[in-house]
Amino acid sequence: MPHKLTKKKLTVHYFEYLILNDLIISFLALSFSYWFRFNSNLFDLPFGVPSFGNYVLPFLSIEILLVVLINREGLYRIDFTKKFVDHVFSLIKSIGLAMLLLLAGTFFYRNTTYSRLLILIIGFNLSLFLIVSRLFWRLFYAKNVFEKTKKKILILGKPETISKVIEHVDYFNRYGYIIGFVSTRKSANGQMGQYIGSIDNFNDILDKYKPDEIILSDLEIPRKAIINLILESEKRLVTFKIVADLFDIMIQKFEIESVDGLNLIKFKESPLNFAYNRFLKRSIDILGSFSGIILLSPVFFIISLAIKATSRGPIFFSQERISEEGKVFKIHKFRSMYQGAESKTGPVFVKKDDGRCTLIGKFLRKYNLDEIPQLYNVLWSEMSLVGPRPERPFFVEQFKDDIPRYMSRHHIKSGITGWAQIHGLRQGTPIEERVKYDLYYAENWSIWLDLKIIFLSFFALKNAY
Repeated sequence: MPHKLTKKKLTVHYFEYLILNDLIISFLALSFSYWFRFNSNLFDLPFGVPSFGNYVLPFLSIEILLVVLINREGLYRIDFTKKFVDHVFSLIKSIGLAMLLLLAGTFFYRNTTYSRLLILIIGFNLSLFLIVSRLFWRLFYAKNVFEKTKKKILILGKPETISKVIEHVDYFNRYGYIIGFVSTRKSANGQMGQYIGSIDNFNDILDKYKPDEIILSDLEIPRKAIINLILESEKRLVTFKIVADLFDIMIQKFEIESVDGLNLIKFKESPLNFAYNRFLKRSIDILGSFSGIILLSPVFFIISLAIKATSRGPIFFSQERISEEGKVFKIHKFRSMYQGAESKTGPVFVKKDDGRCTLIGKFLRKYNLDEIPQLYNVLWSEMSLVGPRPERPFFVEQFKDDIPRYMSRHHIKSGITGWAQIHGLRQGTPIEERVKYDLYYAENWSIWLDLKIIFLSFFALKNAY
């Protein structure tokens, strides 16, 4: 019990320190922005230097608003399961919304004229100051507090299901460590050396090892046994979790609809089912693809020369793919393989060190440069900048009957990059995993998620070949 109490106290203190940090750092950022705008001699001052006192009350209002918005993003919770870049995007989102509200306020409040340029400077400085300070606190917490709050994790299951959990050990290491495995079978098939016991002596294991979290990976044991495991864990204030496995493919987000007292579970609609959100996404696609084509035109020219100089054949490669609602379209890429690469093999996925790739093609694929021509597909509304990667009809026919909910990923437009790709899930990785990530994206879409994926795509080179 003292162990858990200590964790709670540390969590509360962390929350208090973070709020205090944000209040102090944001006021410093606001004050520096005022000095930079009016006292640095870098800008014209046709109306002179306004009194700092006129800005104190607005600054305090911004601070309070910012704390509320940051809390709304869940950034005052200790959560090492999220990468720091996720926190950065959430911070920028909160600051951006605060700046929009501030601009709206200055538009309606006419008693005092506030500098619009100052608001832009404030947005930049708040982002810089808060991100740096949050990075400091994260490093400080990881070094001085994290070891004291690390959770002890116990995994229940059989060898096959436990191995599935171990594949995600990096995730668990972000907030705890695995202290052992408990077999859910009478016999662990000679592998008991990897286990610390079985569920037959589950209570003794709980008392001896005192875990903070239990993860059950085997759902084939009787329901009554599962309930008993949960109740025994709760008696000792141990968190109990169940690996969803197939269930998380079948239903990731759902809502309950009540019909005359009968509760029905149904899949929750994707935000992209609503016209307004589709309009926003399409607007970003048009702006992004058009800008990309203009800015990358020199790259187009250089790559085209390199392809033509190193191998015979056309510069571009077109291939049929399936996108939204099963529509077939032709995707465009820079040619990265020798002509007739599939004449002997037929449709197959690209492998690492694939001999069919040209020398320049390997380079293009490694850095995702072969995908650049798809900006035209986006501009012509055949694709989106972000979405599930479109697959060839040959493979779609294979997957649709074997992979649960595979066709559900076709309810939204396919993309140049996606949630699965920035997590390294490309060709050669299990299609089931890619489907999970594609469905997560569809069911959790937002403008901020799209911007985040686009940004991270520049650094997502894992399994790119």
